Amino acid sequence: MKNVDLKNLFLFVFIALTVVACKEVATLQSSTRRVSSELKTIQNSSKKLMGFLGINDSSAQNNDSLANSYAPINQKVFFNKYDFLYDALNGNKTNQYLHSLTYDSTTELYINQRIDKRFLREDTEVYTWYPYWMGDVWKSYDFNLISSISFLSYNIDPKTGSYLNPAQIKQWRETDLLDSAKIHKTKVLLSLALEGEENHLEFLKNEKAWTTTLDSITVLLKERDADGIEVEFIDIPIDLEPKFLEFVASLKDNLSYRFLTKKLTLSLVIPAAPDKFPFDLKKLDESVDLFIVKGLDYHEQDGTVAAVAPLRNETPGGPSLENTMLTYLARGLNPEKSILALPLYGSQWSGTFDPEEGFYTTNFERKVTLSEVNRVFQSKDSIYKIEPTLDETTMTQYFFLEFQDNTSIEGWYDDSLTLSKKMDYALINKFKGVGLWALGYDLGKNEVWEVVAKKFTGNKVLIKDPIKELDGYPLRISSFFQTYKTIFVVTFSLMTLAIVIGLVIAFSDWRFRETILARQLYRVITLSFFCLLFLGIFSFFGWLDTQNWGFFLSFIVGAVFYYLVERYGGMLKINKP
Repeated sequence: MKNVDLKNLFLFVFIALTVVACKEVATLQSSTRRVSSELKTIQNSSKKLMGFLGINDSSAQNNDSLANSYAPINQKVFFNKYDFLYDALNGNKTNQYLHSLTYDSTTELYINQRIDKRFLREDTEVYTWYPYWMGDVWKSYDFNLISSISFLSYNIDPKTGSYLNPAQIKQWRETDLLDSAKIHKTKVLLSLALEGEENHLEFLKNEKAWTTTLDSITVLLKERDADGIEVEFIDIPIDLEPKFLEFVASLKDNLSYRFLTKKLTLSLVIPAAPDKFPFDLKKLDESVDLFIVKGLDYHEQDGTVAAVAPLRNETPGGPSLENTMLTYLARGLNPEKSILALPLYGSQWSGTFDPEEGFYTTNFERKVTLSEVNRVFQSKDSIYKIEPTLDETTMTQYFFLEFQDNTSIEGWYDDSLTLSKKMDYALINKFKGVGLWALGYDLGKNEVWEVVAKKFTGNKVLIKDPIKELDGYPLRISSFFQTYKTIFVVTFSLMTLAIVIGLVIAFSDWRFRETILARQLYRVITLSFFCLLFLGIFSFFGWLDTQNWGFFLSFIVGAVFYYLVERYGGMLKINKP
């Protein structure tokens, strides 16, 4: 009986642990995050204190009500009305929405980003992708700042090796994009795509299908005088490594043989999660001309990561650009033949507040393009203003809005600053350049291409290691002050008030006045102190404008006149009471 009871007990424990484990796995895969409201509470408290002291911004609402800590519900509705951009660009894979995506609504034209003629350095690579469903948005781009464009895509039929998307191959044959790129000496590549373990099992074990693929892409490349191919195989089974390495080598050798008079480029996309691509990088280096490290969609790896492309992770070894690059480099990735692909889109999360736990449970809602960030989240025409905060760990801009219905909206995205830091990280690790996913996601964001020009044109480029900056003392201190700036403002105001009251009390004593005013050095120090004090106070409250600068100049002139009279006109007598 005891043995039976023990077996039943062990069976119960095993089932319980299995259920718990499955539940934990499901939780990790659900892209759910817990966002603490502690910082928000501190900010609300500091706002109340500032309101009590009467030093709040004049444009702020009535601070006597807690409702002021919440964003208006109308703002939430406003965001939801403009959730079409990413879906329109990636949902139906059509061109029908492009007119509604034009940035300039008055002229219905895309903003032309060609500011001047700038050319990339020969030793760098700026790579980008053109999804076939994006229509003619490429017409607004400066090809002088693009080394290579990959046309998406040749979707491989795993059974035959032919393509599954004839409409897009027809577009490849007809689009003017390729002609414009060639005029500007921008390389054009055809992307080969295959996804799913079953598809790889079927295709990589069928060498006859390889020949069909080679024959087909050879015709397509020759028709458009293209410059090479890109290979992106997703979820390759680990036990198929020998066949995958053989396939890549076969592609390189056959293309070299079929294009004797022209050297074609073979680029290979490797995923952000190194454990999903445990293949021999040194062996692949013999066949691959350009490795593309896909530094995006980290929020899909781990639900605790909100940023699409975090530079670092608070958890050592957690998903991040740093972990991806260091892991691949340690495994033998050749940095001089590699680029880091960065996203031109961000993520939006919706949350629900749990009053008992004191935090928001947020779930990934959708992706947002930089064009949407520019037009909706940072729109100058909107009455709903958002002040993003730099998250120094992930080196990503974010905002967090709370609403009265116990919900929230959280957004994470890159701007010119954060993109430049991530480009610096690629360059500091000797990478050849960067990739930008994808053409059309940044309509109206000229600063993205300004960063590209700054990093990849000209003879001299300033590059700083962003990881060392994050670990450095100055950035930590500045970030700390930036995070708690309202508390420091209140503290400074209280200290200033205390100093002023103390000086007023001290000057009421004739002995203190005689001591201070009896010596010229003390008088100069006192006068300078009060000048700086009042200048600081007036600057803080915005009283220094063109109308009252004259008063301050008169005050300074009077002070100087007083000093000259006293210096050369004799000492002023101080009568004791």
